[in-house]
Amino acid sequence: MECSVAIQVLPMDSATDEDTIRVVDAVIAKIQEYDVNPYVGPFETAIEGDYDTCMEVLRQCQLTAVEAGCGQVMTYAKINYKPGGAVLSTEKKVGKYHEQEQ
Repeated sequence: MECSVAIQVLPMDSATDEDTIRVVDAVIAKIQEYDVNPYVGPFETAIEGDYDTCMEVLRQCQLTAVEAGCGQVMTYAKINYKPGGAVLSTEKKVGKYHEQEQ
């Protein structure tokens, strides 16, 4: 795993909180179609995998939000990329804080 990305999608023209949740749920469902070990948090979803797959997922997040009805979407990404090497996994970073959830 050479890449990890934290993705936050913000629908800019949602009329209600429920509409925002609906769009974000559609984006999360799209992310879950990929083999990227998604970790859903309250503000962003983290993914990990090879660089090209992670960048395609990031691209699809925006397109999915638009398909879900957004006229404008802001997408924030934090990308950790280590060509030819391995980045720290989500499990290694935060697993000890979530052991009781398993």
